Amino acid sequence: MILGLTGGIACGKSTVLSHLQERTSWPAMDADEIVRGLLDDSEVKAEICERIDPRACDGEGQINRAFLRELVFNDGEEKKTLESILHPKVRAIWTGEVEKARASGTSLIVDIPLLFETGVEAEFDAVLSVLCSGEVQEARLRGKRGLSAEIAKKMIASQLPSRLKMQKSAFVIWNDGSLNALVSQTDQLVRLLSTSIYG
Repeated sequence: MILGLTGGIACGKSTVLSHLQERTSWPAMDADEIVRGLLDDSEVKAEICERIDPRACDGEGQINRAFLRELVFNDGEEKKTLESILHPKVRAIWTGEVEKARASGTSLIVDIPLLFETGVEAEFDAVLSVLCSGEVQEARLRGKRGLSAEIAKKMIASQLPSRLKMQKSAFVIWNDGSLNALVSQTDQLVRLLSTSIYG
């Protein structure tokens, strides 16, 4: 099974992925990890600083991630430019792994925060969304990540609304509650995936 994993920012997707891997031993691809690797690539860094803003790179030639985040979430055009640089490269990497998994008959989880926003749901046998309320999202972004209320709201607004993700998903885990509740829901999903219908 090729399972697409997505959800809202600060909704607990990484925790669900970790638990899924523990319970199933399925390998996983993480689009955010791919992005982090690309941001260390010299050609990608040069393109970002040339096409977006020279200040996106610090004095040592490294990406100033805090500056870049503030810039793209305050300027829609700059956000589109950054996505045009990164998204094709990210997609080429994970689709290559999906092709390998299908060819070998093995399962794979692909974690893509903007799965629906980039229109790639057809690549997967099923999509799981990890979601929570907007109020909880904002509180987590401000508390755990130390972001301003303005940036937190813009980051949330940049993603497809939860109700639409729910409609498009085969499975949904709702994470407004405790860690135990999150793990319990994930365990239920693993049991479902192990049945003859999905296994």
